[in-house]
Amino acid sequence: MLIVESDRAAVELLLVAGELRCPRCRGELRPWSSARPRPVRQSDTETTLTPRRSRCASCGKTHVLLPDTTLLRRRDALAVIGAALLAKAAGEGSRLIGRRFGVHPDTVRGWLRRFAARAEGWRAHCWAWAHALAP
Repeated sequence: MLIVESDRAAVELLLVAGELRCPRCRGELRPWSSARPRPVRQSDTETTLTPRRSRCASCGKTHVLLPDTTLLRRRDALAVIGAALLAKAAGEGSRLIGRRFGVHPDTVRGWLRRFAARAEGWRAHCWAWAHALAP
């Protein structure tokens, strides 16, 4: 799985030009086919996303190209999960957040737990980049 930009036409151009790299061997990714359709919830609507699939010209491994508006193994769009995290930071509880976005409170609690478990690593990573870019 590789996260790419959400503009499918732009991703297609990058694939055809050989500008996307294999995360496994850094070889050139080439167009392959499509992955299975996936439901994506965005607040009160649900759409179907069919991500692009690519194949490495060097190692032959295939990769699903997931748009940056979604997260790996998540049915809900990134905007919904981000809004839920902001609502929690503002003091709202998981039941209220779940009602607002039409998601079960246990799902919201899972997002919040996962974020809390990984927040320190993200903070350290962002701080390292900030220091590298503007020492």
